Amino acid sequence: MSETPLAAKFDFTNEAVAVTGGASGIGKAVCETFAGQGANVAVADIDADAAETVADAIEDEYDTRAIAIETDVSSYDAAEEMIETTVDEFGSIDVLVNNAGLSTRTSSFLESTPEDWDRSVGVTYFGTMNCTHAALPHMIDQEGGCVINYASDSYKGNDPSLAVYGGAKAANVAFTMNVAKEVGEHNIRLNVVSPGTTETPATAEWIDKYRDKILESYALERLGTPQDIADTVAFLASDAADWITAEVVSVNGGYIRG
Repeated sequence: MSETPLAAKFDFTNEAVAVTGGASGIGKAVCETFAGQGANVAVADIDADAAETVADAIEDEYDTRAIAIETDVSSYDAAEEMIETTVDEFGSIDVLVNNAGLSTRTSSFLESTPEDWDRSVGVTYFGTMNCTHAALPHMIDQEGGCVINYASDSYKGNDPSLAVYGGAKAANVAFTMNVAKEVGEHNIRLNVVSPGTTETPATAEWIDKYRDKILESYALERLGTPQDIADTVAFLASDAADWITAEVVSVNGGYIRG
């Protein structure tokens, strides 16, 4: 019989969680979910005003602390400052959620430009590396921590119009698996969440245009919500998942397109 009740394994009271891209969509849901379980949350986003709005709403709603940090994750200096601010404010960095990502959808790779690549890879892959590299020394000093990175179904080659974005997400998977093996001895876990099509402000226009066609690809006959993804992120960061590392968890409603 387990000595710890399952509910207690999802208690993040007084833990410090930093979420990039935390001001909207999936990131916002992740911030709110951790706050609802007692965590102090750093809402990191390039949109400072939106991050401040989310942080204020969290403090109004939950018995916890939340701070907004303006952060361009494609800049290492900005990523490092975000982590340092989190540690200064909360005393630790227990969970890092590298939620920020940027796709530049074009009809084909050949129609994309190097500027498109720089923007997408800079946020989606280098952002993950920058924030993780800045956070790991603190987690090693603490002898524990958790990093959640993101892929998407695009990393499996299912979206030809997202070749660059999908490539960056595939890089996140390889990066996560390798770093997890390096830092496991310090009780640090890294995993990847791979969402299917999720209804967010960033995807709203595309989903509105192609909803019926998109739904044909999902066994559960609905699209994802930010909360679907946030719940999985919280599980992977929780003590209920303390023997899970270097894994990719697909949250995609039974994606069935070949």
